Amino acid sequence: MPNRFVLSGALLLALLALAPAPARAQGGFGLDLSGDSTPQAPLEQGEEPPPDSGSLGLDLSSGPNAELQPRLAYVGLDTPERAGAAVSKRWVGWLQSAAFRTGRVVRAADPAETRKQLGAEYAALVRCQEAECMKAAADTLDADLLTTSRLALEDDGWTLRLWTYDRDRGVVETDTVTGRKPADSAFIREAGTVLARRVTELARPRALLKVTCNVSQAVVRVGERMLGVGSVEAKLPPGEVQLIVEADDYTPSTRTLTLVAGETKEVAVRLELNGPSPEGPGLDAVANLKSSRKKSSGPSVFSRPALYTTVLGLAAVGAGVALGMGLRDVGQATDAEGVRQITRTEYLAAQRKDALATALMAGGGAVAAGSLVWLIVVPARSEPVSSSVAPVAGAPASPGMALHFVFGGSF
Repeated sequence: MPNRFVLSGALLLALLALAPAPARAQGGFGLDLSGDSTPQAPLEQGEEPPPDSGSLGLDLSSGPNAELQPRLAYVGLDTPERAGAAVSKRWVGWLQSAAFRTGRVVRAADPAETRKQLGAEYAALVRCQEAECMKAAADTLDADLLTTSRLALEDDGWTLRLWTYDRDRGVVETDTVTGRKPADSAFIREAGTVLARRVTELARPRALLKVTCNVSQAVVRVGERMLGVGSVEAKLPPGEVQLIVEADDYTPSTRTLTLVAGETKEVAVRLELNGPSPEGPGLDAVANLKSSRKKSSGPSVFSRPALYTTVLGLAAVGAGVALGMGLRDVGQATDAEGVRQITRTEYLAAQRKDALATALMAGGGAVAAGSLVWLIVVPARSEPVSSSVAPVAGAPASPGMALHFVFGGSF
């Protein structure tokens, strides 16, 4: 009896093993990552099943070099037609997988993440076709490439339009694919190929730039693009860039860098406070000090007019003395009684010569003395000294130097 039950159980297991396996779901490995639960229209005779995003089960958006690969955000698909909306999830899934299977980009955000981050602005972005409306979204998502698409029935039939924004260049590239109907597998495959080709063309490996700064509130920019505040890290396209680091009350730092794809560039920036260095006077102060020293030394003595006015004054004094000596000789010529007999004409001439000699001696002495003071005393003073010919009666005495000369004589 027990042997009969054992034999029956073995026969049952054998029959189960020989039973045909259940049919696999349509579409390769049976994975549908697009999340499309809409029933598909029946296939026509000879038509291949449309692709889906999970037909290969591969996601090449990450890998050993993913850290420095550009980031792609596929925003979504605008489908105003009902027939297009019925297969929209399949289109979205296939286009994303086609872009990331290139291995040239990494995922910045999928449509669901984009919708969450942009909120009310998502509806306008999914219909955006211009760089102006894509730039802000690319900065928000930190996406180097950003793609929107539209599937609609146009004059030429069903048309898919792709707009891909390149943040490095600030331009939008447009691609167009036409097909006979939205669910046509050849149509979908061609669209994925076109997008993959465009992504491959625009994707450029990044260079990692690390900037450290001694001022925590310093703003770090590359051209017009702000990277952050203080010490920052950023993935940038290769090539020559202008790094600008600036902060309030500090002298800005600007330098030109050459970034190489796949490499890390580290830059240390030290900002200096505006004004002279605390260790000593600035260069302008040193230059002003040298200039003041040169000015204080004064011009050469031979280039100063005071030297020549002094000589002229002394010459006038000498002429006056010589003229007075001549009058003295005339006065010594007397007769036997000691009386000098002269005519009135001679007397008047002698009187005029006497007055002239006195004037020459007094005027020449004053000029020579004043010029000598100007030549010797004035250059030694730190500030120019104003002089006057004669003080005003009753005026307060000047705090400066006062010189008085008295000349007199008779002939």
